[in-house]
This record gives sequence, structure tokens and C-alpha cells, in this order.
Amino acid sequence: MGKSLFIGLEHIGIKAYDIEKALKFYTEILGFEFVTRFKPGDSELVFVKLGDTVIELVEVTDNAKYNDGVVNHIALRVSDIFKAVEWLKENNVELIGKEPMAIGEGRFNFFFRGPSDEKIELYQEG
Repeated sequence: MGKSLFIGLEHIGIKAYDIEKALKFYTEILGFEFVTRFKPGDSELVFVKLGDTVIELVEVTDNAKYNDGVVNHIALRVSDIFKAVEWLKENNVELIGKEPMAIGEGRFNFFFRGPSDEKIELYQEG
């Protein structure tokens, strides 16, 4: 069942201490294409893309340094987020949230932990 739910890598989330500097680096130095930016809460999010790879730059607003580095999470695209969360529950995966969260325009996300405590996001669009 799990194989049909998980479609591919959606994006990689990276903490950005200076969002403008990070955007400039990824677009002007590495050749990523700007996709979108928005501020759903306290932190601004900027998405850039190179080929099929999307990076989500997550603005750091509290100047915190992270012991585990700045790679915040990887996001996996799923066909049915509700079924995928049930699959995770059935397989005793450590969940961060209780249920998928609507993030506007028919999009949903959900966070959980991998076996090394890495943060993973499920993402469904449409």
C-alpha cells in the first residue's frame, strides 16, 4: 500500500538566516529559478527550483543557531495525505502532528519523524 501513496520528493527545506542573501545565492550563483514567496506566519518562505528539485528557504526570525544544521526537512509528495498518515500510524511512525493541516487552495501538509529523528513532511496538492 505504501508504494502507491508516495510519489516523489516535493522539496527540501533549508533555514535561511538572511532570506534575501539566500535567495540571491540560489538564483544568481547556483542558477535556481525563483518560484514564489509568501509569509504564512512569522517566517517568510521562498521557493526556488532547479530542474525537478525544489528548495524551500525558511526565514530564521529568532537568530537561533541549529545544532543539527540548517537543513530543516525534506518533503514528500503524496497522492492521498489522509491515507498516507494512516499508513504511518499503522507502522508506528513517530508523528509530529495529529492530522493533516490545510494550507490553502486544496493543499495539505503533515510532519513526522524518521528513524534518526529527521523531520519529514508529507505534501498533497489539489
